[in-house]
Amino acid sequence: METAINWVFGIGSLIIGIAGSVYYGGSKITGIWIGFFGAALLLLAAALQWQKYLSGKESANFDPARPYVAVGDAGISAQNDAAAPTVFVTIKNNGQTPARRLTWRASFTVRTYPDIGEFTLDRNTAAPENFDLQPGGTLFYQWTFTDWKKGFWEMINKGDAAIFAYGEITYEDASKTVRCTKYRLIHGGDSLVPEGKFGIAKEGNSTDDECN
Repeated sequence: METAINWVFGIGSLIIGIAGSVYYGGSKITGIWIGFFGAALLLLAAALQWQKYLSGKESANFDPARPYVAVGDAGISAQNDAAAPTVFVTIKNNGQTPARRLTWRASFTVRTYPDIGEFTLDRNTAAPENFDLQPGGTLFYQWTFTDWKKGFWEMINKGDAAIFAYGEITYEDASKTVRCTKYRLIHGGDSLVPEGKFGIAKEGNSTDDECN
């Protein structure tokens, strides 16, 4: 699958470059349609990468009788001049048994790129606990930036900044074993994900490690 992902990503990036040349060369309509196709390929590459990540983590020690909680979807509202975007993340129990006593800490931030610095979660505010997420069940969290500044979108579009969604999910399986999922998603920087979408960041993702 890795080879397929690289090919799709490479072709999508090439098509985006061609679209830009066509657009600025005078044929704007054709450039837009070519760019749309390239963006669709990049979105496909991101989806394949996410599927590879989830399948690889779950297949290593797969137990059909336990819960598996991970990010199911994430996105960003459309760019609107200097307006602050609304972001969201959805998590899902992909296992066959309930995830008991689930706790989810989620955060979003804008960082300059590539100097993104450290990521820390607010542990001073108590997170909701004792929630049981049933098999196939989902949880949704949405937030609008309150410290958005003029010029952020321009930096993101140039790759000089990025929006990150990051967090951790802890829960227990039927044997009371504590499970943990850490995630970090990115839009901007060198991710090349389409507008309104998040891709998987290179670092900050893990499953079944101790959350501390």
